[in-house]
Amino acid sequence: MTSLTLHARVSSKNTIRVWLCVESGNDENSAPRPKWKINGKAVTPVALRPLAPSHKFGSTLLTGVFEISVEDPQANYDRVSVTANGGTAELSIRRFPEAISTDTWFRILLCSCFHQAENRQAQVARTYSNIPASERQDLSLFMGDQVYLDLPTLNNYPDDEAQLSERFQHYYRTNWTSNLGLDALLKTSPAVFCPDDHEYWNNFPHRSPIIQNSWKQDSRARWKNAADQLYDAFQCATPAVRGDNIEVDVDPVSIIVLDQRSQRQEDRSATLAPDGLPQLNDWVDRLIAEKKVGAVVTGQSLLDKPVGEYKGSVADWMLPNYGDYEGIVKALQRLSDAGRPVLLLTGDVHWGRVTRVKEAGRTKFIEIICSPSSLVTTIGSDQLKNIGAGFRRFFKGEKSRWPRHSKPPDAEPFFAQQVFGKRYRTETIYKHTGDQFAMLALRKAANTLEAKVTYYEIHKHPGKPRDVALGLLR
Repeated sequence: MTSLTLHARVSSKNTIRVWLCVESGNDENSAPRPKWKINGKAVTPVALRPLAPSHKFGSTLLTGVFEISVEDPQANYDRVSVTANGGTAELSIRRFPEAISTDTWFRILLCSCFHQAENRQAQVARTYSNIPASERQDLSLFMGDQVYLDLPTLNNYPDDEAQLSERFQHYYRTNWTSNLGLDALLKTSPAVFCPDDHEYWNNFPHRSPIIQNSWKQDSRARWKNAADQLYDAFQCATPAVRGDNIEVDVDPVSIIVLDQRSQRQEDRSATLAPDGLPQLNDWVDRLIAEKKVGAVVTGQSLLDKPVGEYKGSVADWMLPNYGDYEGIVKALQRLSDAGRPVLLLTGDVHWGRVTRVKEAGRTKFIEIICSPSSLVTTIGSDQLKNIGAGFRRFFKGEKSRWPRHSKPPDAEPFFAQQVFGKRYRTETIYKHTGDQFAMLALRKAANTLEAKVTYYEIHKHPGKPRDVALGLLR
């Protein structure tokens, strides 16, 4: 039996864009020929990326991206259905607005760091299902580590591209097409993805002491080739290609999603692709000319400080450790100096935090961190933390909802101090511990935008959502 999965992707005006996955088992003799309908009417979509195997080593799991023109510009929703080889899938898609209004909030789901093995009882999907339909997102931003290709840590990974491709496909299939993964979130609104290191391996593209396949150049190349194929099949924002920065506009906001991982250089000369920094500067020029609000999505925090050689080699290099960091933050400084508000959106660190970046008491940037949605397993450390929590509960009566999770620290006192000195001070205004996703909400007010962010606890007994008012973006 053929299994089909449909997810929405961001599209242009008067079109709908969908990602299709077709899994045909071992039936290689009957190539799928999808038949499409929109609102009950047969249509022939444009294949932006025709159905193709997710990897080149005999995969029977096919993916593609398709675009369909819509006829009724006034409709709020469209129902897309597709059939192929006896399988069927349907998707109800809310029209992506051209502009943010004063009447309703434009909502953006923020999600990162999803380790499927720790998503027990499909807790992510269960938590999401409790959000009222009227409070769900118009756009989803997945900000890195949508898969953990390098886990479990103690697994003996083959040093063979074909075997790695098949293993990585299994991880993606689970995360994209099942309720135990991210499927419930991916079906509900158009999504954009930002890669981070676990789309490859910890601290990619550098050697990692805990990933044996990363110790030799040839082994790293085989792993990267396999991971690239699966990223292209499941996450890439077709018709863009891997390494491109992705721009999404809903007036007066423009979002740029920076791919600072897939083209990151081992010599630490750059995180972006060769044309990535020029594209960022072009985006800044456009926002200044059009008087838009900017939002920048990164896999790691731009507020981090650089780390030393030992920590960078053993754990993770931070964005300030790379040669293009200065160019990136100076581009954003130009946007801020022109009076344009700038939001910085990221994940990675396994805690949540909201920080204002101020100059002379005035907010110039706001950083929102949301991480993780399902905390990665850390062998040894998790067991010690659970033992410690047990002792505190026994001897002191202390109960911890999140014994494995770290508590968020304050932000570094100055933003990009190695570039700007002490020009920009930081003020941490909210911290959130535990598995989480967040909803950034924007609406027009007083010739600008009003903003708030709501953190949702992903827990079998979740607490109430926490609203953080960000005020008017000026």
